Amino acid sequence: MKKRFLALLLAVCIACAMLVMPASATSANTAVQTAVMLGGLTSEQTAGLNAALTRGQLARLLVAFSPYRESAASQGTAGTLFTDVSGDAPLAPYIRIAVQQGWMSGYTDGSFRPDNQITLEEACAAALNLLGYDVTTLSGTFPTAQLNKANELGLRTDLNCAPGQVMNLEDGSVLLYNALTAKNGSGEVYGSTLGFSVTDGQVSVSSVLLGSLEGPFVAGQGTQLPFTPSAVYRNDTATASAELNPYDVYYYSANAKTVWIYSKKAAGRITAVAPSASAPTSVTVAGTEYTIGSSSAASVLSSLNGGGVGQVVTLLLGMDNQVVQVLTGTQADEVFYGVVQNSARSLVEGNGADVLQSVAVACTDGVVRTVNVDKSLNFPAGMLVEITVDENGENVRSIDTKSISGTFNETGTAFSGTALANGVEILDTTAEGVAGAISPSRLSGVTLNGSDVRYYTTNAQGEIDRMILNNATGDLWTYGVLDDVRNLTSAVGSTVDSSLGRPSTTVPGTTGSTSTGNVAADVADLVLPSTSDILYGIIDGSIASTLWDSLTSSTGKVAAYALQLASKNTSGALSNILGYLGTGANYVCYINGENTTLQTSVKYPVVAGGIAVSKSPTGTVKSMIQLMPTMIDQIGAASVMSGNTRYETADNMQVYLWYKGQYFTTSLSQVNPQDYHLIGWYDSLGCAAGNKIRVLVAVKKD
Repeated sequence: MKKRFLALLLAVCIACAMLVMPASATSANTAVQTAVMLGGLTSEQTAGLNAALTRGQLARLLVAFSPYRESAASQGTAGTLFTDVSGDAPLAPYIRIAVQQGWMSGYTDGSFRPDNQITLEEACAAALNLLGYDVTTLSGTFPTAQLNKANELGLRTDLNCAPGQVMNLEDGSVLLYNALTAKNGSGEVYGSTLGFSVTDGQVSVSSVLLGSLEGPFVAGQGTQLPFTPSAVYRNDTATASAELNPYDVYYYSANAKTVWIYSKKAAGRITAVAPSASAPTSVTVAGTEYTIGSSSAASVLSSLNGGGVGQVVTLLLGMDNQVVQVLTGTQADEVFYGVVQNSARSLVEGNGADVLQSVAVACTDGVVRTVNVDKSLNFPAGMLVEITVDENGENVRSIDTKSISGTFNETGTAFSGTALANGVEILDTTAEGVAGAISPSRLSGVTLNGSDVRYYTTNAQGEIDRMILNNATGDLWTYGVLDDVRNLTSAVGSTVDSSLGRPSTTVPGTTGSTSTGNVAADVADLVLPSTSDILYGIIDGSIASTLWDSLTSSTGKVAAYALQLASKNTSGALSNILGYLGTGANYVCYINGENTTLQTSVKYPVVAGGIAVSKSPTGTVKSMIQLMPTMIDQIGAASVMSGNTRYETADNMQVYLWYKGQYFTTSLSQVNPQDYHLIGWYDSLGCAAGNKIRVLVAVKKD
């Protein structure tokens, strides 16, 4: 009997270990898009935002975010400006204005050095000059005074750059975008002085630039733009191609030389219109409500013309997902691919009681579509499916995997030697049905094997136009830091002690003592040190990477201790321990700066610092693992160095300061390797495009 219990316990421990093992910047994008629209960057430069910011390029950004942006191009040549900047140089007009206005200055030898790289403090000083802050009014000397004032005004918000570091083009765009919402030297919101609408720290550049907006238009075969644009956005993401495909919705501003192209569609049977069938202003298709943005679309959907509820349509969507045009009949035929997120059956009562099943599918275009299906069919979360829409309605069916392997080129425009279509749709997914659309640039240089690609399609030109990935990025996990968990460890022993009727205050003889021992003290000492112990152990090297695996196998250590106890006492303790290991726990974490408690059904081997949490589409925790720590000694624009090893940083990397047992949310601009011990926590989940620093914990050197 004793051997059978031990075998059962061992099997449960092994099963628990298998269960907890895993099978992944809006503000920056807004800043870059604004910089392009204002003329501070070209659309070509958006493909290389990591390029160093130079003095000449900073001058261009300063002018673009100033009242002189429209007059810069009309200045023409005016002789030699500096010994190294000719009057007809492309950046000459911007350099001339930046120097004349006192935002920047040349050198005493008569040069400007337009190709010199710009550091954070130099860029902050120029931005403060743009805002009208007199250096004599700043408290302190350069660079401390400039950095402190810039931080006070919010200029350094979302900047992934530390003092002394060279900025890149993205950093420069973010800095100048932040200037729009900052108060200038006269106490006014700077963006408002330029005519922009600034509300709650957000800038509506469209209030100026889109005043000359034309559209929406719907492209046909061979449609051409009336000018060559300098900036192109497809589905709100900067791109270098202005090619128009049939049924693309587009807008343009000739003054800004900018075009916005949208290829998003909604297709299916209409289930609701509002506020009335005869004069609808909104329509619901595939579970999503859309605002009708044109009189022609409203006319097609009106009951006066035979449209409305029950009609099978394809909606062509433009800015803000507004309906621009409605396709019906064979023109409405569409196919979507994605993964099931959930399915639900509900009671319906019309001609008698019946059951209706609806399936929510996350599709490659980033839209979650809800479709009614046969109530007898089974659509589990994570299933790969195809949605077809034709004049008869919608149909959902499972599809087989169609895989491909290879490497994305460095520009994210081709995979395995096959070109990616303009507006290619890429969806990363998990087995639980969690899904998220990603841009091809996210996968630049990444190699995927056959198991990383679940499905793909090609268009008539043989270009890849859709891809469904299998947890290839790691971006679908939730990342954060775990608060001190000594309370969890003591709970292990306390549960056992109380079950055996032992006083928790009894001092044990040795670890693994007999019935007279104090299990609570033994287990707490055996399983986990405090968070501070672990963080400082990583900092001073006493916890090496080779030791980390054993630290994070704490669940196994609890099980081993339980085995030892069970071998000496099988009179009830075993069932209590098995019950404890099989129940859940509350993990107190900080996720995206918010204090959060995660309730789980089982216990996971996480001890401190960075963690990764896998959730279902409904938010249920499915697994939790420990991130790997590494000491950081250099910080770059989008990467960090740990000795000779380089790690890329996640776009949404979280930064925390640890002090006296508490985490405080901060930003990368506020910490540096000189004044802080920096511990980077990276995911080692086996994701092809993972292995990024997801969390950075700073401990001040004092």
